[in-house]
Amino acid sequence: MKIIDKYILKSFVRLYIIILLSFIAIFLIIEFFEKFGRFISENPRTLDVILYFICRIPYIIVLSSPVAVILSGLFLMQYLGKHNETIAIRSAGISIIRMSLPLFWCGLFLSIIIFILGDTLLPYSEDKRVYIQNVKIYNHPKRTIRMRSNIQYKDDEGRLYYIGFLDGYRNKIKNIDISELNENNEMVRKINSEYALWQSNIDNSSKDLIFYNGYIREFSDGKLTDFEQFHKKMIPYIKIQPIDLVKSVKDPLEMNFFELKEYVARLQRIGEKHQKELVEINLKIAFPFVNLIILLFCIPISTLSVRGKSRGLGFVIGVAICFLYLSSVRLGQSLGYNEIISPFLAAWFANIGFGVIGIVGLLRTGR
Repeated sequence: MKIIDKYILKSFVRLYIIILLSFIAIFLIIEFFEKFGRFISENPRTLDVILYFICRIPYIIVLSSPVAVILSGLFLMQYLGKHNETIAIRSAGISIIRMSLPLFWCGLFLSIIIFILGDTLLPYSEDKRVYIQNVKIYNHPKRTIRMRSNIQYKDDEGRLYYIGFLDGYRNKIKNIDISELNENNEMVRKINSEYALWQSNIDNSSKDLIFYNGYIREFSDGKLTDFEQFHKKMIPYIKIQPIDLVKSVKDPLEMNFFELKEYVARLQRIGEKHQKELVEINLKIAFPFVNLIILLFCIPISTLSVRGKSRGLGFVIGVAICFLYLSSVRLGQSLGYNEIISPFLAAWFANIGFGVIGIVGLLRTGR
C-alpha cells in the first residue's frame, strides 16, 4: 500500500469513527428524552434502562453508517482541497479515481462489517431490547402467539392439514383434518380426529403426536377401501411438531438471515402470506452495500466545493442524496410488501438506481 493510500484511509476512518460516535450520542439523547417520561412512570431498575439504551446502539450504527460514510468522504475531500493536497496528488500523475480507491475498499469492508453486525449482534440486541422494554420495564407478559385457529399447513411429504385450533401452552390441537394425495392429486387417505396431544417420546429428542376420537379412511380410484375408527392412536408418519404451527412473533429485525429463511419456509408450509419476510431476507444482504455505493457520490459532490462559498452547498447536497437514497430503500421495501415488484428487486431497487448514477457521475468527474 502506497503512503498516499495509507494517509487517505487513515484520515477517512478517523472521520468516520468521530461522526458515527456523534450520531450514536445524538440518537441516544433524543430517544432518552422521548422515553424518559414513560419509563420513569413504571419505576424501572436503573440497570434495565441502561441495558435498554445499550441494546439500541447496533441499530443506530446500521442505520446511520451510510450518512457517516458520505459525510466522512466529503469532509476528507474538503480537507484535501483546502490544503491543495488534491492538486499535488494530481500533479504526481495520480487520477482522482485512483486517489479514491482506498475509500472504495474501505466502503466494501464497511459493507461486510455492517452485514455481519446486522445478522448477528443486531437481531440479538433488538430481541433483548424489546424483552427489556416489555417485560422488565412495562411488566407485560413475554410475547408469544401459541393459541391460533384455522391453521392450514403442508408438510414436506405433501400432506395437507387443516387444524381448527392450536393450544401451544398445552401442546394440544383440535378438529384435525389431514389429507394425503397421490401424484395425480387423488385422495388416498383421510385422517380426522377430535383432538391430539404432543407427548415426549422415550429419548426426548422430539414429541409424538397422539390422536384421540377419530377415524382413518383409505381410498383407491376415488372409492372408499378401508375404514378404521380409533379412540387413541399414534400415527408414526405424522411427525409435525408444535414449532411448525406456532407463528413467530419476532419482528424480522430481531431474526438473523437463517432464522428468517426458516421462518419463511414455515409460513409457506402453513399457507400464510410471506411476501414481507421475503423482502426482508433480500434487504439483509442489499442494505449494507449502501455504505459502498454512497461513496460514489463523494467525488462529484466535492467538485462543487472548489470555490469556498460552495462548501456548505456540497454538504447539503451530500446529506440530501443520502436521505433520498434511504427513502428509496424504504420505497422499494413498500413496493415489495404490496407485491408490486419482486422481493429481490424491492431490496436492490435503490442500490441499482443510485449505483448507476454514482458510477456515471464518478467517471465524468474523473476525466
